Amino acid sequence: MFRPSSLFVRAGATPRLMNCRRSAGGRGPRWAAVLFATGLAVTTAGLVPAQEEGDDTSQDSGEEGTKPAGDATRNAAWMKIEQDAEKSYKEPLRTGGGFSPAAQDFIAKKAMPQLANDANRPILDRVRRKMRDILIVGITDDRAFDDASKAVADAAVTIAKNSGASLAARVNAMLLVGELRAKDNKDGTVWPAAVNQLAAVAGDATLDPSVRVAAMAGLVRHADVAKRTGGERQTEFTKGARPAILAIVAEKPSVEQPVVSDWLASRALSILTTVVKSSPKELATTLVGVMNDKDRSLDVRVRAAAALGATVTTKSEIQAVEATNGVTELAVAVLEVDEGILRDRRYEQQMSGGGTGGGAGGRMPGRPGMPGMPTGMQPGMGGGDVAVPQLVPDQSLRRTAWRLVTLADAMLTEDGKAGVAALVSGDDKAASQAYAELFRKYALKLDEKRTDDVILEALAFIRPGGEEEAATPAGDAEGTPAKPADDNDPFGGK
Repeated sequence: MFRPSSLFVRAGATPRLMNCRRSAGGRGPRWAAVLFATGLAVTTAGLVPAQEEGDDTSQDSGEEGTKPAGDATRNAAWMKIEQDAEKSYKEPLRTGGGFSPAAQDFIAKKAMPQLANDANRPILDRVRRKMRDILIVGITDDRAFDDASKAVADAAVTIAKNSGASLAARVNAMLLVGELRAKDNKDGTVWPAAVNQLAAVAGDATLDPSVRVAAMAGLVRHADVAKRTGGERQTEFTKGARPAILAIVAEKPSVEQPVVSDWLASRALSILTTVVKSSPKELATTLVGVMNDKDRSLDVRVRAAAALGATVTTKSEIQAVEATNGVTELAVAVLEVDEGILRDRRYEQQMSGGGTGGGAGGRMPGRPGMPGMPTGMQPGMGGGDVAVPQLVPDQSLRRTAWRLVTLADAMLTEDGKAGVAALVSGDDKAASQAYAELFRKYALKLDEKRTDDVILEALAFIRPGGEEEAATPAGDAEGTPAKPADDNDPFGGK
């Protein structure tokens, strides 16, 4: 029996957002900001200057003893913070003392500004991670722990919103907020109150996209914990995150940085079902629009369909039949991406002289009549003894499998209780259910086999009109009769 959960753990390729530039003359700083969060490596489109050898890295605040970036591990300013934190800040809190004004000043005026110290740039990731250890971990009093965590988060948000600070400092400040943990400091935990700061930054369209991406990475972590924990934790998360999530979903994609915009939308849509149980009319209309928007990435469109299917009700007031057609068209678009890869790589293979026999008039198995594709391409397909390498990358086929099973549930869940087709009836319901079953069938086949022929077979049955072509033997052009039409065909093929 097919179990969609086995595919949902493989959510496909992570978008990689990249934009590196140099200033005129080749001597300017190289720009790049890399976020490592929630297991994702995301290169943002922001412009973050990396330190060049010989650059002046003296600290803006003029701390005595600051070392240049070439000797960052001996940065006297940061070493002094670590020493002072242990003696004058951490020890009183560890022994049960309250969070004093002096402790507040130490965080806001001494420790957190180190994120913006250019001398720390080469070791900024270590400084950020060490910041949590020296300022929060080990505080025994519950109230003091929360006060210290809040002071760190507030200071980090101040840095993140400061357009005068370096982008590296602003990004790492928000990563720090997302990395704040519960008092027991166990892996996988979060400091619940941080959701408010993360949501405020992620949902602020006026901020640099790189900073918003860092905040969203933390928000995704909080969403995972809230979903696992449920109860009051999920209620608190919903209250804090919902406004930002809805704002991002409804946000127009950025013309200047569309990839970053799509990444934010994709993550917001993945969280949506955690904060929304049923879509009101306005939200449902937005989700249908995103799903059908061919200018958006397939990942965003598939996630929009999933969110729609999981939250739509009769009160959503959508055109249900049109929505089911939209899900089917999206499934075809997903498969056609791999079909395009297969066609292009086969063409490249033929042009380089590496193609198998069959010539330009050959046919690809599963799609009769497609020019330039010889028979017998895939092992196990029959009609030829020559096996050729798989042309569509394995990762692409896994991603397609996940997208198909996601769209199957968006159309109609296996129990028939949810999905856009749950709102239709009669022949429309039967056809939609048949499509959902096809999506699941080929998702499973792709997940198990991951061969090019599965893509072609799926398209033959899912693409409108494809079932007629698939039912027509390859010799039909020479007079072989086509397969008789089935009056019970749920797709209406004649």
